[in-house]
Order: sequence, then C-alpha cells, then structure tokens
Amino acid sequence: MQSTIKKILVIITMVMVLGGLFTGILTYSNIGFTDVFVRQWALSFVQAVSVLFPMGVGVMWVINKVVEAFFSSFSAVHKNLIFGSGMAICMEAIMALSTTYSNIGMRDLALFSEAFLASYLMVLPVALILSPVMTLLIKPKLEVFLAS
Repeated sequence: MQSTIKKILVIITMVMVLGGLFTGILTYSNIGFTDVFVRQWALSFVQAVSVLFPMGVGVMWVINKVVEAFFSSFSAVHKNLIFGSGMAICMEAIMALSTTYSNIGMRDLALFSEAFLASYLMVLPVALILSPVMTLLIKPKLEVFLAS
C-alpha cells in the first residue's frame, strides 16, 4: 500500500511540475506579468491538469500505436524520441488551447487565435527540449520504479 502511494505521489509531482512550468509560460505569453498573473496562472493550471491528464493518457496511447505501426523497424531510442516529440507537439497544443481559453476567452476569435499561436510557439521549444530528457532519462527510470 505504501509503495502504491509513493508511485502516485511521484506521478502527481511530475504532472504538477511540468503542468506548472508549461502553464506559467503559456499564461505569461497570453497576459504577461500583470497584477492578475498568479491568479490566472493558477486557474490555467487547474484547468490544464483537469483536462490534460485524462486526455494525455488517450493521446499517449494513440501516439504509441502510431509509432509502433509506422516506425516498428526503428531502434527503441529512436522510437522513444519520436514518441516524445509527438507527445510534446500534441500536448502543448491542447494545453495552449486550454490556457488561452482560460486567459483570453473566445469572444474575439481573431485575438484568441493570435494569442493561441503566440503561446504555442513560445512553449513548444521548451517542450521539445524537455521531451528527449523525459523520454531518454526520466521515462526509463520511472517505468522501473512503477514496475517495482
């Protein structure tokens, strides 16, 4: 029982750190460091974690199936890099949509679209840099820990 709690806490910590980092960048891109930044970031974070965690499981399953179907002859390292890049591209798009909706709203579709694109393009390089670190260094250790 105690081992299960540790595993859950590790996953929750990772989701919170990564979700906090990415929603912070997205919120900054949407509204800058204004008086309401912390409030908006917290709201964006809660929405992103609520939306992204369940969606992330589905996106992860789909991307894993696509990578296995199209890149089955590639090495495990290459498949992991493709998987991580695909996850970064998809999940950041979903998170950027959620955060931009939270910060800007949909009243002005042109403003929403511009803010979404700007925030997505700001956070995507960070995600693409963290992606190989996550897939090559952290994911294998996490899988071993979760299997124990």
